[in-house]
Amino acid sequence: MSFQDRGEGAPGGAPTAGGIDWRDVAGKIWNAPNTAVGLLYGGVGMAAGEAAHLMGLQEKAPRVFLGNNGVQFVNNPLGGRSAITLGNATVSYRDPYDPSDGYWHYPDGSPILENGHTNPQHEIQHTYQGQQLGPLYLPSNLLGGLNAVLRGKEWHDDANWNETGPQMNPPRPWPGTP
Repeated sequence: MSFQDRGEGAPGGAPTAGGIDWRDVAGKIWNAPNTAVGLLYGGVGMAAGEAAHLMGLQEKAPRVFLGNNGVQFVNNPLGGRSAITLGNATVSYRDPYDPSDGYWHYPDGSPILENGHTNPQHEIQHTYQGQQLGPLYLPSNLLGGLNAVLRGKEWHDDANWNETGPQMNPPRPWPGTP
C-alpha cells in the first residue's frame, strides 16, 4: 500500500504486483532517513504551531494527513515562505489544500499557480526525487541550493538542479522524465 491517496501515481506508471507498487515501496524505504528528518521537523513545527494557535498568534491550527505521496503537515510555522519537502514529508506554511486559504488560493477558491501548477504538484516531485536519490537527496538539495545562491540566484531558482524538474510545466522530478 502507498501513501498516494489523492490519485497521484508514481512517475512513469510503475507496474504493480497484487495492487502494490513495489518500486514505490522500495523508494519509500530508500527515502526513509530523509522522511525521518521530515517527520521530526514537521512534528516540531506542529507542536510550535499548536502552541501559537492556542496563544492566538496563529489563526488556524496545524494539521497532518496522508496525501500526495507523503505525510502533509499544513499550517506549520516551519514551512518557510511556502513549503519544504524532506523525504516523504512536506511541511507547508498555511494550507495549500484549503480553498479558503488566501495565501494559496484566490478569493473564488481557485488555486494560485506558479509555472502553471499548484504548490502540492511541485512538492510531490521532491518526494519522487528523494525516492530515487535516497540518503543522497538532502546533500544534493543543499549543494544545488548553494550552487544557485553562489551564482547570485534564489535557492529555488533553476540553478538548483533539484528545482528544475518540479518547476517545469507539467512538473516532474527531473528534466527529461515524464
